[in-house]
Amino acid sequence: MKINNVELIDLDIFDVDVAEKYENALKKIENIAAEVKNLGMADSIRKQCNAIFNVFNTLFGEGTDKKIFGDKVNLLVCIKAFEELVVQVNEQKKELDNIANKYSPNRAQRRNK
Repeated sequence: MKINNVELIDLDIFDVDVAEKYENALKKIENIAAEVKNLGMADSIRKQCNAIFNVFNTLFGEGTDKKIFGDKVNLLVCIKAFEELVVQVNEQKKELDNIANKYSPNRAQRRNK
């Protein structure tokens, strides 16, 4: 998996332990917008980026944030990297959906029987 032009281990979202880590990491950042609403710009950027750093460290191991972002704390870079992660996970999910749909009976066919 490549995030922000940094090669990371492939994330197998269908492994139960990985899926659980992913879900828990996403839950931790769900309400971040509400948490930063009344903060100043710098504090808001720092809090949002730290939340994203924690997602990567949770999924790929401690220190992954430094690999991906170095010492920079840039909100746009963080958001784009997070988006890359979500897109790649969603691609894996699509692959499973395609397989499942291939073998699922068509609703119209079931009605005609």
